[in-house]
Amino acid sequence: MAHEIKVAELKAALAERLPLQVVDVRLEQEGGAIPGAVHVPLTEVDTYAWPWPRDTIVVVYCQWGREASRYAAEVLEEAGYTDVRLLTGGFQAWELG
Repeated sequence: MAHEIKVAELKAALAERLPLQVVDVRLEQEGGAIPGAVHVPLTEVDTYAWPWPRDTIVVVYCQWGREASRYAAEVLEEAGYTDVRLLTGGFQAWELG
């Protein structure tokens, strides 16, 4: 089961250039995106060829940090990713944080 990561923790990890991949599963990137995030719309999550090593830390976010990101996390875990995290509050929290 995916763990949650708070905005401050993600910002610190990005500033330290820790090896992680951020995935935006919103259908459209209205209002911007987290720097360096890969956009994989939720409609493509099931068929996307996840290119990263399976031990990569993957942080998934949607607009609010709820169902869409949880579903994407489940898909990633089924694909063999061992460290999947959900951004608490999604992109809304990122903008406020």
